[in-house]
Amino acid sequence: MNGGVMTERRYAPRVEPQHPLSARVKAFLPARIVDLSSRGVQLELATSLRPQVPCDLRIQLDQGEVVVRGVVRRCRAWGFGLDERDQRVLLYRAGLEFEDAAPDALVKVVSSALEKAAPREIPAEVAPSPEEEPAPTAESAARTPHAAGRVKIRISAENVRKVLGGVKDDD
Repeated sequence: MNGGVMTERRYAPRVEPQHPLSARVKAFLPARIVDLSSRGVQLELATSLRPQVPCDLRIQLDQGEVVVRGVVRRCRAWGFGLDERDQRVLLYRAGLEFEDAAPDALVKVVSSALEKAAPREIPAEVAPSPEEEPAPTAESAARTPHAAGRVKIRISAENVRKVLGGVKDDD
């Protein structure tokens, strides 16, 4: 770690798109691609996604639409922003892991949309990657979210303060 930022340690380094790259999750939920690797994608969207649920990701490119199948690995409230109708909404960041490592469709996305992109630096306070998390046990499998029911959402107080005008604690 150097200066509060640690270098990428994931199996496949993530890159940020050189220009805005939009997508749709489950064919109808608009999303923005924050970063992408050969194994997964981080999305920003106005709807929470349930972890462990498979879904299709439709990425819009100049040459047409690319569809990639993935599984939601995590989803957290990120902060406030504007949706496609300029309405202020709570935005979520979701991590999807692709089911197929580097399918031809994904190679097309990376080559056309991410040319000459530099690997991304990750702040030290970012949650660990799936590769760093311990293997599931029988106890943790019992706590795995189901496809129906309540969803717990963690909201970072620091991000909310930033969005609401930089109000800081007196600590």
